[in-house]
Parts: sequence; C-alpha cells; structure tokens
Amino acid sequence: MKLALISDIHGNLFAFDAVLEDIRRRKVEHILCLGDVVTSGPQPREALARLREIGCPTVMGNTDAWVIKPHLREYPNLYGQNLQDVEYWSSQQLTDQDKAFLSTFQPTIEWRLNEKTTLLAYHGSPRSFLERIYPTTQTEQLDEYFANHTTAQILVGGHTHQQLFLRYRDKLVLNPGSVGQPLDRIRVRVEMGARNPPWGEYAILNIDENRFSVELLRVPFDIEGFLALLSQRGMPHTEWLVNSWSKD
Repeated sequence: MKLALISDIHGNLFAFDAVLEDIRRRKVEHILCLGDVVTSGPQPREALARLREIGCPTVMGNTDAWVIKPHLREYPNLYGQNLQDVEYWSSQQLTDQDKAFLSTFQPTIEWRLNEKTTLLAYHGSPRSFLERIYPTTQTEQLDEYFANHTTAQILVGGHTHQQLFLRYRDKLVLNPGSVGQPLDRIRVRVEMGARNPPWGEYAILNIDENRFSVELLRVPFDIEGFLALLSQRGMPHTEWLVNSWSKD
C-alpha cells in the first residue's frame, strides 16, 4: 500500500497538478489531504474543484474554516493585514456550493494502515488547527497536543509549510510540507526575507506488512505561469504576493 500525504495547497493549481501527476507516475493508490486548500493563491475554486475530483479524505485547515465564515479584524502589522485581505479575496471567489464542500472537511481523520498501525491526521495538532509542530517542539508540549490520541502510531499534520520527520516517544510525527506555498524558513513577515521556493511538496508512506518507509518529495512546477496568472487575477497586494516567490 502507498499513501500520499498532501497539505496546504493554497489556491495553487499549477503546483497541485504537478504533485498529482507525480503521484500518478509513482502509482500511489491513496491520497489524504491535511487541509488549507483555497486561500492565498490565484486559483481558489480551481484547486478546490480538483480536490473534489480526486475524492480524497480531507482534514479541516484553519484557512478552510475561515473562508467559510470570514471574521475580519484589525492587525498591528502589515503582514497580517495583507494576508487577511488576500484570504478575504479568496473567500469571495467561492460559491455556496464550494463552501458546503469545505464544510465536509473533518477536524481529524484516523486511517488504519494495517493490523498494528493506525495513522492520525490533523492540520495543526489534533486539538487545534492553529497549533504548530516544529522540529524544536518539546516532548512535553507534544504530550499535551496528543493527550487524547494515544493509540495512533503515525501522526501527520500540515500548517507550518515545512516538511518534518520527527520521532516522538514510540510514535512518528510527519509533515509533508506544502503543495502550493512551501517556505524556505518560517515566515513572520515577507519583508523579513522569507521566500516561497518554486516547487510543491508532499510525502508518501509505503506500507508493506509491518514495515513502512517515508518519502519526502519536491516537485517543480511552472513558476512563470503561476506568477503570470497571479499578476492578472486582480488580487489585493499583487506585487507583495509576487515578490514572496523565488524563481530558482
């Protein structure tokens, strides 16, 4: 059995289609999505439609929940305000049918891999899609995040936009990275120099009886075509968005 883990598509159909083609080429039987499908990219409806086409189970991400019922607020910094403006634009592109589909996403998903191994999927952590798990997250903090989920052996989430392979007690914590908006380092503000590299990220779990392996993958996509479309869609803060991407 092969299971592809995808997350954080963020309205980037260019990267999403490149990742899906790589999944098909590798003959992966199953796909599991860890949320954040539509916001920040120029193709919110198109990315959501493609996800619906492949029919994979999907976890509710923080931006998925937000675009269903946007809650606007004042931000003390330019980065937060710009990001909210972009996410609100994404929410306004969606139809009622799109939002109804987003509402079917689940807070967590359990997947039985074999007789002895269960996978638990979430977005940020099992208790909140806003929490973040980093390589530096302390074991005691992870104990709190996973306190009510002690039976799963493999724990998979997204949200940080960075790939992660972490041993936690007798379990494995994975993050497949971001399909549509990977980060070369943790971004606090774009003006601080963090950039989105021109590839899509995902992971594959290979399960063979009681043995398994993990592949963390990068797939290049048409960054020039993506940025050209990004410049043409009438999104707020277009120059700011374009400048957040690296072309090489």
